[in-house]
Amino acid sequence: MKKRVLALIVAIAAILIVGIAYFFRPDQTEAPGKPDSAAGRSDPLPAWVDPQDVTAVEWEGKRTSWLLQRTDSNDGAGEGGWSLNGKPAAESDAMRVLSQMNLLWAKGAAQKQPVSSLKDEIIDSTVTVAGMAQTEETVYLIAAEPSEPDRVWIIPSGASFAYPVFVKDLELLEGDVDRLKSAPSA
Repeated sequence: MKKRVLALIVAIAAILIVGIAYFFRPDQTEAPGKPDSAAGRSDPLPAWVDPQDVTAVEWEGKRTSWLLQRTDSNDGAGEGGWSLNGKPAAESDAMRVLSQMNLLWAKGAAQKQPVSSLKDEIIDSTVTVAGMAQTEETVYLIAAEPSEPDRVWIIPSGASFAYPVFVKDLELLEGDVDRLKSAPSA
């Protein structure tokens, strides 16, 4: 009888310890099942731009500058188009640019680092994104560190993390946009 009571007490204690450990994990900031974003964190969402929501992207950089903007429809059909530096742009071209931006973001998201870990960074470009659902524009800095010439960092304004991007990937995006800018209007 004493062995059964002792075994029962040990089993109950083990269940309690596991239950407490599950609900009070030190690495968890929210209750189980709730997304961390509900806690009001300042780090951004996984996508840089939402193609369905974005109304404008302004890129001011050392190598290139451009403005990709959603335009209103003139035919009353309710659908708008896109312009690149004021010239009409195909929707497929605009979506390709936005997808390339999101790909850059996704590549860097896995290796994000605290902004405080960057030393001697030099601002290379500024990217301003405006969306229909946002009341304010979101500004991102693209910073380079002399000690890492093959990488730049995407730093959302006011965020605590920086996202690394290879310079060759950034130059690919900038080159594609430059080709679109120099293409004849459709």
